[in-house]
Amino acid sequence: MPKPQKSKSKKGGKGRNGVDSGSDDDGSNFADTASMGSYALSEGSTTVQDENNVDESSSEEIFESKLKDAIDLAMDKSAATRTNALKSICQGLLKRYIPSFLENRHATITDIVEKSLKRGKVGEVQAAANLSLLLGIQLIDSSEEVYKELRGSMLQMISDGSQPATSRAAVASALSGLCFIAGGELAEVVDVMKVLEAVFLVSTKESVNVSVDTLALHTACLSAWALLSTLLKPSQIFDTINSCMKVLRGLLKSSDVDLRITAGETMVLLLEAVYEYDEDYEPDDFDGLLTGLKQLATDSSKAKSKKDRKEQRSSFRDVLRGVEDGDSPSENIKFGREVLKIDSWLKKCQYDWFCKMMGAGMNQHLSVNSMLREIFELGPTLNYLEADANKLSKTQRNALNQQSFKLRSQLRGKNRDKRSSVI
Repeated sequence: MPKPQKSKSKKGGKGRNGVDSGSDDDGSNFADTASMGSYALSEGSTTVQDENNVDESSSEEIFESKLKDAIDLAMDKSAATRTNALKSICQGLLKRYIPSFLENRHATITDIVEKSLKRGKVGEVQAAANLSLLLGIQLIDSSEEVYKELRGSMLQMISDGSQPATSRAAVASALSGLCFIAGGELAEVVDVMKVLEAVFLVSTKESVNVSVDTLALHTACLSAWALLSTLLKPSQIFDTINSCMKVLRGLLKSSDVDLRITAGETMVLLLEAVYEYDEDYEPDDFDGLLTGLKQLATDSSKAKSKKDRKEQRSSFRDVLRGVEDGDSPSENIKFGREVLKIDSWLKKCQYDWFCKMMGAGMNQHLSVNSMLREIFELGPTLNYLEADANKLSKTQRNALNQQSFKLRSQLRGKNRDKRSSVI
């Protein structure tokens, strides 16, 4: 097997799916919390009424006041009011990084999430699951407490086949994210992976017909399983790679394009770790595997939509290069004044997963969130005021450019004189 090689740079990309915001039902008692959500999403815009003349401290107080109101409404008797309140809290946490505000309230919010998971319908469960993950991402010191408090309820819901598939999918994603950032020992990670694996294994049975929502559940569980696999040592993955490859090759035959793509990307993610551990490793029936991947990378079946065919071909071209030649992705993700380099399938898996869960809030949190900066090895948060202070003014830049132009002109003049004397 050839050693992994770096591929040529590509433009940065985003996750395939957006954030699942749950049900859109509106509660009649939700006027205050709805305004908090709209404020959080449009903060900083010149169209926000009565905010242009408010200083930063007052703006912070207004935001926190509305967030407190939303937390209170999340305990309301009305299911619609609770659901919308949970969504608004999620919007606020995506927009701002406020660990100090949440530190003394995380127990209350965790309790709200747990109650919503147990008694809520689909929309409320989805919103509560999203909130649990966003809360954990904000609290670098208390995320483990959030995980331990919610772990039992979430595992039970994922394994409960009587629960709606969409609810189980949201909970599976939230649990895997919390386990990733705060799960502790690898034994705990492996236990959660086994629960997730038991769910998506159903899709490997060709005789079983499953609904669209169930396929989405299997995709979410496989994606969550792949995220947690990035915490394992290469030697651990090597010990189970043959059985994993058998399962993933079965999932490549799925009728769902998202499940096929997730299976392919998970496959190359695992092989990247195995090639690192043993560069001579070769999967069973390697030629047959490559043939199957090439078919997916060139699929032109009219039975699939044009969008699905395009998405599948693009993804499996990269997967094929990773499996056959050991190529790694090479992308540069720009956010603010910084750049995140994606140079491995491991980093790509982690970035795409968090992008899918956080949507438009990803760039903001990459800039300021200590948890995400630690995960992606971005170092301490940049001090933009200090950077601006060290930046040259426009007059200084012009003077420097003029001096450089003068030196170039003088050098060229000397070279012309030398050529003239020779002639």
